[in-house]
Amino acid sequence: MRRTLGAVLAGALLVPTASCTREYDDDMAARTTPPLVVQTAAPPEPASATTSPPDPALARQAAEPVDPAEGIADAELLEQTEWVLGLLEEGARGPAAEESVQRFAPTFLEQASVIQLGAIFAGLRGAAPYTVTSSGQSDGVGRTATLTLHAAEQPLVMTLGLDDEGRISTLLFQPDTSGEPPEIDSWADLDTALAELGGVSQVVVGYVGNGDCEVKHTTAGLDPADAAYPTGSVVKLLVLAAVADAVIEGELAWEDELTIIPEVKSLPSGVLQDREDGSTVTVREAAELMISISDNTATDLLIEAVGQRALRESALTAGIDPTRIMPVPTTRQLFQLGWQVDSEVRDRWSEAQVPERREAILADLPEELDLAPGSVTEPVWESGADWFLTGAEVCGLHARLQLQARTEQAGPVRDILAVNPGLTPPEGVAYQAFKGGSVPGVLALSFYLETSEPYGDPDAFPPEGVVLVVLTASGEPVDQLRAITIVEAGLQHLAQGPG
Repeated sequence: MRRTLGAVLAGALLVPTASCTREYDDDMAARTTPPLVVQTAAPPEPASATTSPPDPALARQAAEPVDPAEGIADAELLEQTEWVLGLLEEGARGPAAEESVQRFAPTFLEQASVIQLGAIFAGLRGAAPYTVTSSGQSDGVGRTATLTLHAAEQPLVMTLGLDDEGRISTLLFQPDTSGEPPEIDSWADLDTALAELGGVSQVVVGYVGNGDCEVKHTTAGLDPADAAYPTGSVVKLLVLAAVADAVIEGELAWEDELTIIPEVKSLPSGVLQDREDGSTVTVREAAELMISISDNTATDLLIEAVGQRALRESALTAGIDPTRIMPVPTTRQLFQLGWQVDSEVRDRWSEAQVPERREAILADLPEELDLAPGSVTEPVWESGADWFLTGAEVCGLHARLQLQARTEQAGPVRDILAVNPGLTPPEGVAYQAFKGGSVPGVLALSFYLETSEPYGDPDAFPPEGVVLVVLTASGEPVDQLRAITIVEAGLQHLAQGPG
């Protein structure tokens, strides 16, 4: 399972990341970070946002140790995880330079030198011994393990990811701020719990039937027809809908091959940016990577394949205001707009009221993506640098995609949306689709559920499925571990029926 984490490298660089013990997608900011991230102290949070009891020494004594192998079935992933755990043991040394070259991906070592690795592991060993109290690995696409480590200080969440060659590409250590789940007996309770995160949050609950979304709840004081929020990679639902339309109309096929070229490579998250220039990927694989691990290069390949006109038509069909959303920037363009160009360009982007002006701004962006991944740290959504959707529009996208999936041509859409369920499906859920998004200051989560028993009053509105959308925007980094705990409680409430 996967979570989203925020962390600090050597206690200095604030960066957003994604990781996993609950099944959460590796999103836009997921790996636009130094590959080794260490935070030695939790960010300031209310007491309810931490799992540490008053006496941390007692916490370690009371923690029940588990064998990492119980939650990690991938033999190569387990072996690398156990190697890292060995480096954390009291009296351990290293890692040695030669072994580091063998164990870590070249892209990892480009950003974290062997000397840095030695110093960081030496610092972590200062809190040893560690007790592993939980372990798990990502489902579907991607190879990521997450463990909870108890020590003399606050528990840590360790996340380790492998590249296609089985080398360590990501290693994160983050204080566990997930906390206890809030009690959610009504949607107003979820609204209240989310206020703990700071910023502003919108909750939308909708019933889905025959391709439409009927909103049943939205946060008090926020009109879902007017309140557009930054959604990060949730916009990739729109890209998938445009791909499905193209497949249904015979303009594209799932087995068609897309060529990876330098001009379309984006920053992580994902894996395609590391593949060789000139290599190919099928439309089906690109779509799965785009949704399951939020692969940005896969997304840009698909945007290029369908074009802006198709995206506009899909937006209109799903009930999205095209004046606000068009043109849909590629992830590469969004990185440039948000963190590469001068703020004056963002100001013009924010002030542009019609698609034609935004098209001109995108056309003037630099040809090269010249941006260090670790520099993507500051929230820029307030300057308009994001993809803005309302909760009702996100619900409409889920409804539209499920309708498309009924066709023979677009049948794979249903499986693509469910590869990564986001969080463990609650009891009684027969099918769960998910797409999330995260950039600095933004966390967006959307779930489509089908329950094994009838949902609500079938005479009033017999929904085929139900949707929960949570959109949070803040001028500061969002405590995503705590947010996931809160949203998971909301998801459990959704599965229990209307309320």
